Amino acid sequence: MKYCTRCGVQNEDQAVFCTACGQRFPDQAAPVGQHAGAAAAAQPFPLFTAEMGPGAHEHMFTDVFLKDTSGKVLLVAKRQSLLHRNYTIVDGGGAVAGFIEAKSHLTHTSLNIEGPSHDALGAVQESSIERKGSPADCWLEDASGNRQASIVFTNGVFSFSVVRADGSRVFDATLSAGAGVRQTLGALERRSYAIVLLEPSFPLPTLVTIIAAVDHA
Repeated sequence: MKYCTRCGVQNEDQAVFCTACGQRFPDQAAPVGQHAGAAAAAQPFPLFTAEMGPGAHEHMFTDVFLKDTSGKVLLVAKRQSLLHRNYTIVDGGGAVAGFIEAKSHLTHTSLNIEGPSHDALGAVQESSIERKGSPADCWLEDASGNRQASIVFTNGVFSFSVVRADGSRVFDATLSAGAGVRQTLGALERRSYAIVLLEPSFPLPTLVTIIAAVDHA
């Protein structure tokens, strides 16, 4: 499946035009010799779990935890205060790995991503314009403010993908449904997502920032 870069609707791989808005998909014919990369594409992608969890306020899910398949904590975005949406990102050993600084604008909110030395890495933008029955528009920008990818919700907040302008997906996230109603409600409350990272070089601090944005959406 592929996603329209204009409206975000999922289409069949063989579609020439988007079934929703009519935009033509770019020619994706593979150049000669490209099929040699098919074996590499068949390799398993990194798997993670991302979920909200308690932080300084023990009974409130304020922090974002990123774990590997064994349950080892890789990164935690720790919310600094309930009064604002700024976070300190630390690794599994507690060392500072970056920061998230929220800034409100008239039409949107920026979650600015910074490195350990407060160097700008990019931002996740959240639209303030309400959409009936759908999460707010979210997108990813680089440090220069150029739009890099869109966050495309495929089933409300139950599943979403990060999709680049050329239609390629960065990662897919699906709410981890439990074996029963109580477990499923618990997963929804914690925003517990199973994540397949399709672009292994994608920075993990940006990934946890996107989860923080989706939690707010």
